[in-house]
Amino acid sequence: MTLKISLLVPEGRSRTLPILPSPRLSDLKGKAIGFLQNGKSNADILLTRLAYFMRLEYGLEEVRPRAKPRPTEPAVFIEEMAKECQGVINAIGD
Repeated sequence: MTLKISLLVPEGRSRTLPILPSPRLSDLKGKAIGFLQNGKSNADILLTRLAYFMRLEYGLEEVRPRAKPRPTEPAVFIEEMAKECQGVINAIGD
């Protein structure tokens, strides 16, 4: 009896492009900063506290919290957030 075995080799070539980070804001005073929660538990607690202390310490003009419904879904509002905020802080939970 001859047995045939298939071997799959998951090696592939992927093309990568460098992604440069956005320039840092020189000052946060008077800025609208978005706080993006990824949909996991406890990220909202972290971001709420962080926003509170950043408002006190750095004089943020506005805090704009947004949340994804689930971690696996994209943030469909990301373009809107980019237009209305000068910076965004993203956090995960668990």
